[in-house]
Amino acid sequence: MKELTLLADSRAPLAFHLETSAAVAHWNLRDVPGEHISVPALCDARLTEIRREHAAWACRTGLRPVEGALLHEHFQAGEKLSMWWCSLLYERHPKMTPLLYEVYKLRTLEHLLDEGGFTALRLVGGDDRLCGTLLALCQATGRQFADYHDPQCRDGRRLTWLRRLYEACPSLLRAAGRYVHWWFRVRLPLRPRGGALPALPPAHVTTGTIVTYFPNVDMEAAAAGRFRSRYWEGLHDALCAAAARTPVRWLFIRFPSPQMDLAGCIRMRDRFRAAHQDGVSFHYLEEFLTAADLRAAWKRYLRLAWTSRRLEAAMRGLCRFEGSRLDFWPYMADDWAETFRGWRCLERCLQQRGIDNYVKAAGPQRWFTFPLENCPWERMLTHAAHTTPGAGGPVYGAQHSTIRPTDFRYFDDPATFTDSACAAFQPDRICANGQGALRQWQAAGVPQERLELVEALRYMYLADARNAAVPAQEGQPPRRLLVVTGFFADETADHVRLLARAVHAGLLDGWEIVVKPHPYLAVEADLRHELGARAGCLRFAEGPVATLLVPGTVVWSSASTTVVLEAALKKLPVMVMLPSDGFDLCPLQDVPGLLRTGSLDDVRRALSCAAPPALPDDYLELQPGLPRWRALLEL
Repeated sequence: MKELTLLADSRAPLAFHLETSAAVAHWNLRDVPGEHISVPALCDARLTEIRREHAAWACRTGLRPVEGALLHEHFQAGEKLSMWWCSLLYERHPKMTPLLYEVYKLRTLEHLLDEGGFTALRLVGGDDRLCGTLLALCQATGRQFADYHDPQCRDGRRLTWLRRLYEACPSLLRAAGRYVHWWFRVRLPLRPRGGALPALPPAHVTTGTIVTYFPNVDMEAAAAGRFRSRYWEGLHDALCAAAARTPVRWLFIRFPSPQMDLAGCIRMRDRFRAAHQDGVSFHYLEEFLTAADLRAAWKRYLRLAWTSRRLEAAMRGLCRFEGSRLDFWPYMADDWAETFRGWRCLERCLQQRGIDNYVKAAGPQRWFTFPLENCPWERMLTHAAHTTPGAGGPVYGAQHSTIRPTDFRYFDDPATFTDSACAAFQPDRICANGQGALRQWQAAGVPQERLELVEALRYMYLADARNAAVPAQEGQPPRRLLVVTGFFADETADHVRLLARAVHAGLLDGWEIVVKPHPYLAVEADLRHELGARAGCLRFAEGPVATLLVPGTVVWSSASTTVVLEAALKKLPVMVMLPSDGFDLCPLQDVPGLLRTGSLDDVRRALSCAAPPALPDDYLELQPGLPRWRALLEL
C-alpha cells in the first residue's frame, strides 16, 4: 500500500503520520519543509491544464441534455439568452466564487494521487466538505481513506454576524431583502420620469455606443463639465474630433464609489448632458426599466428559482471534469443556489431587461464597445446587439487592463465561438491592448479572426515615460519603498500584516516607506493598529499613483494590483505579494525576474536584490495618436 498523508491543518503534529506515510502533502501551504508536497504549488504548475478543463466543463454542461432539453434551454425562462451563460458557474470569477480555488486544488490532488500511484489517502484536518469529497473520490477510485479532522471545523472564512445571518436566510428571502434595498437606493433615484422609457436624443448620423462603468472619471475635467472616463482616456479626444461622423452614446453601469454617492453621480451625469460636448446621450442602465420590466424580471426570477430546484438532482451528477472521478458539487452548491435563486439571479434578470430596452431604443449602431471583463452584462449586451431585429451593430470587447492567467472569465472554451447556442454572446472583436494579452488568447484557442490589436488606452501616458525612465544610479541603491495595496480585502490584509512584521523586524530600517492604498479599500487604521508607536515611520499618499513611480523607488504591491505593470514599464524594481492560500492574481506572474513575497525571508531577499522585471517591449501597444483604435471605430 502506498499512502499519501494530506495535511489540511498546519497546526497538526506530524510525528505519527510520518511513521506510516512516505509522502506528505500540504493542503494550504506553499512553503513546506523538506520533501513534502505543496498542493497550492502543484496547482500553480497545472493551472493552465485545469483551466482548460474547467472552461470546457462550463460550456459543455450547458449543452448537456437534461429532462428532454439541453440544460441551458431550461434556464431561458422566456428569454433568448439563457441564464446559464450568465451564471456564476459559467462566469468562473476567481473572487466571486470563493470555493473555486478548492476545486482546483482537489483536481490537482486527484492528479497527484493518480500519477504518484497512491492507493491510500489519509486526511488530517479540514472541514466536513473536504472530508466528504475526498471520501467519495477514494470510494470511486478504489482507494483506502482515513481521516482525522474536527467535525466542528469550518471553511476558514471570517464572517461578520450580519453576513452569517444573511447566509442563513433562504435564497428567496435574501433576494427580496436585497431588492428592497435596491429599490430605495437605486430604483427611486433612477426611475424613468412619467413611467416611460427615456427617449434618446436624435443624432444626424448613426451613433456608436460605449457601455462603461461610472463614475471612474477625471474629477478635474468633470468639474469643468467634460466627461473623461479613466477606462477610455485619450480615446475621448479622438471621439470628439470625429463626432460629426460618429456621435457617441454613453450607457453607464453603476459602480459604487467611496468618494461620491449616487445622487452626486447623477448630478455629474446631468452636467455632461448639459454641456453637449462629449456625447449625444448619457444614461444609467437602470433608467431603461419600467414598472412592467420589474414585474417581468420578478416573474422570470421565480421561474428560474423553481427550475433550479427541479434540476438540482440532475446537476449534482454533472459536476465532474472530463476524465475525472472527482465530484465537486459540494463546492458549487452555494453558487448554484445564489445564481438561480438569490439576489444575483434577480439582479441579472433586471439587467437583461434594461439592456434589451436600451438596444431597442438606440436602434442600429455603427458599433458597441465596452471594457472587456467577460461579465454577464457584457454577454447580455452582445447577445442583444446580435439578435435584436432592426437594431444592434458589431460589438467590440476592449481589454482595459491586463489579463491574469487565473482570471478564468477571459478564457472561454473555443467551442463558444462556433456553437449556435453560444456564438451570439461572443463579441465580434476581442481587442487586446498588447502582445501580452494577444499571446494568451491565442494560446487559449480564441479564433484569430476574432482578435484585434488596439492601443492600451489606460497606459498611453507610459509611452514616453518608458523611454525616459531613469534607473537608479550605480552605487546608489534605492531607499524608497512604495507600498501599493489592492482592492481585495483578503490579499490586502496579508500585505498589511507582512508589512507590519517587516517593520517590527527591522527589515525596513533606513527606508522611506510610502503607502498608497487602493481608493476603494482604506488600510491606514489597520496599519496603525498593527504598528502601534512605529506607525509614524509610514507616510500615506493620495492621488494618482503615477506621480509616485519615480526613480529610486522599489514598488511592493499586493497580489492583484496592476500598478506593478506601470512600475515595470518605468523600469522600477518590483516585488509582489504571493497569496497565502488562493489564486495568484498578479498581472505579471509569468514575467521573468518578478520577485514574490510571502514571508520575512522573501522580503529580506527581495530588498537585497531588487531589480526591474524583464517585461517584453511589445507587452502593451503604445502607439501615439491611437491609429489602431481610429481604424477599428472608423474615426
